[in-house]
Parts: sequence; structure tokens; C-alpha cells
Amino acid sequence: MSCELINRAHLAGVSTSHAVWRHFAATLDVSHQQQPPQHFVDEVLDASIRNPCVLSAPRDPKHTREVVAWLAEQWRLRRWTVPSEFQLDSFPDVDDTVDLFYKTYTGWGGGPLGPGITLMESSGGITRSTTGLTTWCGAAVLAEWVANNPTVVAGKRVLELGAGVGFSASAILTSPDTEHLPPSSYFATDCHHQVLTLLHHNLTLNLADPPLQRACLEEFRARVSHQLEEERLVTPEEKCEEPLPWSPPAAATTDPTHATLAVVREEEDGQGCVGVMQVDWRHPPRLPPVDVVLAADVVYCRNLIQPLVSLLRSILEGSDGQKEQRQPQQEAQRDSGEKGCNSEEEMRATDGGGLRKQEAFLACTRRSHETLSLFLQEVTRQGLQYTLVFQASMDADTALFVYNEIHLPVKVYKITLPREDTREH
Repeated sequence: MSCELINRAHLAGVSTSHAVWRHFAATLDVSHQQQPPQHFVDEVLDASIRNPCVLSAPRDPKHTREVVAWLAEQWRLRRWTVPSEFQLDSFPDVDDTVDLFYKTYTGWGGGPLGPGITLMESSGGITRSTTGLTTWCGAAVLAEWVANNPTVVAGKRVLELGAGVGFSASAILTSPDTEHLPPSSYFATDCHHQVLTLLHHNLTLNLADPPLQRACLEEFRARVSHQLEEERLVTPEEKCEEPLPWSPPAAATTDPTHATLAVVREEEDGQGCVGVMQVDWRHPPRLPPVDVVLAADVVYCRNLIQPLVSLLRSILEGSDGQKEQRQPQQEAQRDSGEKGCNSEEEMRATDGGGLRKQEAFLACTRRSHETLSLFLQEVTRQGLQYTLVFQASMDADTALFVYNEIHLPVKVYKITLPREDTREH
């Protein structure tokens, strides 16, 4: 158990100040009253800095040094002889101004680089004036809830708002629980251009077959780090308040009807398309057809609450041509004698008129308690309904994210249009 904890914590780049490391330290006192044998030292190293997964993608050398120094300190505190493997001399210090490296989260999904999902991200909370370069705990709760309720996305056209670096999308799309009930399409969206660059890369990384090679990942990291550093040096007078447009990678397949939509995975037999798209909630573009909206940790900024709810309402209403896009398919089904719904479950998922009923599911942390209240008020003001469908608290011993939401529940809300009979009253 102790080596499993250190494996999860090191691969996810968790600072040694977090609770998971204190829990590992406590297991040392229980399992070893005297100097641990060499095989235990090897087990600790194999689980952390010598883990094969570490070699698959560039890791943060500063974090490696932090872990080694922490291990040496734990041995000293217990008056044990510090193993030579815990000496920092063999781990060169790297002065890197850009905090952007690969992390692997075991326990969610399963990518081509090994168990868990691997993402390139920052270890800071707000980096380069955006929260989107870091994984937040709401994304993990949302992914876990969807994995436990795979019919929410099964065969559906999914749109994720504020997808960030792609934790939820990568976990959902590679989860064994949703592999046999996959979405028919999944479009991950965000606004910040560099967040979208990482989002596209991370989805490609976790869906690639064969896996991307380390040299390719090192080249990508160096290029994006250079771009971020150049932007950091831009003076306040030169900065633009409007979001910079995102240009999909040159090698990516694009959709001419949606300027910023870059395809990560092509459709196979009309199923399984995955894409990335720039969406500014204040001025949303025309969106692809949507059945289910997902979002995590997006309710934190007062100024964006009204645009967010307005966008949710337009999607749930099937605005922006979405209902019209589905009509020809339904007419073709009627002409060919096919049923619009093939099961009782699909019948319940429609609004009674042959159109699939759209739903939104948002995971919100209590960190944003005040703005969450404002969000729910705005949902009601705009004539939508919300229902609490799930609530979870992060485990202090194994939380792997930048901010441990210890004892602060993450709530998943379902947002829908009111039923027709409710509107009449």
C-alpha cells in the first residue's frame, strides 16, 4: 500500500507538502521499526523515480529532486542510514523558467503509455492568467461519476465546456467502463489558445496508437514552453483583453464548417469522433450537434456566469441550427422504416417529439461556494432546472491534485429545460 501511494503521488507530480506524502510517512513507522532492508528501498525507487512510466515522458526534474530529498529526510528523522540512492548528487538541478511537464494519473482511464492517463500541464493553480493549464479535482469527480454511469454518454454526442488540459475527456474516453458504451462523438472545448494547444496534444497522447515517442514529447514541450515564455514577456500595454484565436496544429484534420474544430480521432463507421474546438462563452461560435454537455470547475468567475448559463440554455434548446441538423436524419429513418429510438432507455432520453433530449452535467467544488450560488440562481432565472445528482469529498490521503479539496464536496448538477407539462403550469 505504501509503495502504491508513492507511485501515485510521484507520477502525478504531487508536492511533498501534500497529505498523501504524510500518509506514506505514517506507513513507514508502522511497517518498519528498524532500518528498512535494501529490497524495500528498491521497491520505493521502482515505484517512483525508477518507474518505467517515468521514462515514457519528460518529468519535472525539480519534483524528482524534491522527492529524493524528502525520502532522505524521512530516513534521517528515524535515525536510519540514508541510502546512497537518496543522495541528490546524481540528480542535477535544472533551472527551468517554465513549469510545464508530464504527469500520470493512475486509477483513471488507461492510455497507451501505461496504466492511467498522462497529461502535459502546469503544477501551478493560475498560470499565465488562466486556470486551464492545471487539472482541478472537479474533473476527476466528473470523470469518475461518468465512468460509474456510462449510459450518460453512451452513443451520445458530447460537448465538454472548459475542458482545460483534458483530464475528464481523456479519462472518460479511455475508461474501461465506457469503452463498450462509447460516445458517438466527443468535442472538448476551451477558450485560451495555449490551453487548447495542450488539450489537443493530451487527447492525441492518450488516444494515440501506437504511442507517441518520448523524443516527440520533448520537442513539443520545448516548443510550447518557448511560446509561453515569449507571451510572459509581453508588456501589459501589448496584451489584448480578448482571447487570442487558436490555430489547430498543421497536421490536424479540420472541419470547414467550424473554423477552430481540430479532429483528434476520425470517425469509424460514423462513431467515435473526437475533436477540440475554441469556444468563447461570451461570443460562442456555431457548435456541432450536442446531446450531452459536460463541464467541471467552470463556476468560479462572476463575469462568466451569465454567458455560461446562456450558452447552456441555447444548447439545451437546440438553438444555432442543432435541431435542424438532426431533422434530415430523422426523416430518413422514417422513410426507411427505422425506429428513431431503439430501446426504452432511448425513448426516455427524447422529448417525445423524436428529438433526443439534451442534458448538461456540471461538477462544481465548494471552493467556489459563493459563485456556485450565483450560478444556480442564474440557472433558475433563465428558466432552466437543476438537480443534484452526485456528491463526493476528496480523500485526503490519496488526493493528487494541486489543491486538495479536503472535506469540501464536489457536487455534480444536472441542468435541463423544464418539462413541457411543468412549463404549462
